[in-house]
Amino acid sequence: MRLPDALIATGLIVSFLVFSPAVFAQPMGGTPQSPEEAPAAPGAPNATGVENEAQTLALKIEKARRQGKDVSKAEAEEKQGEAALRAGYKSEAAQHFKRAQLELVNQ
Repeated sequence: MRLPDALIATGLIVSFLVFSPAVFAQPMGGTPQSPEEAPAAPGAPNATGVENEAQTLALKIEKARRQGKDVSKAEAEEKQGEAALRAGYKSEAAQHFKRAQLELVNQ
């Protein structure tokens, strides 16, 4: 009686080891390989929107400077936003650009 039970148990273990990797394996190609390939969260600023905001902000700062306004705080926020954008922190960059916009409005 012991031998048939041992053969059945061995058969189950071998079949589990042979077929389980195919059943439980994650399909290849479904997972993004880098952060740039990953989809953005809904409502998160996208790179082109933030980059466009940065360019528009630079023009507004230059215009305010020509008008004789103090743009030092806005420039500081813009520089921090540019650094965050280069590092890939789009949301943080957008926050700095918004603060810079507010500084220009308050001048």
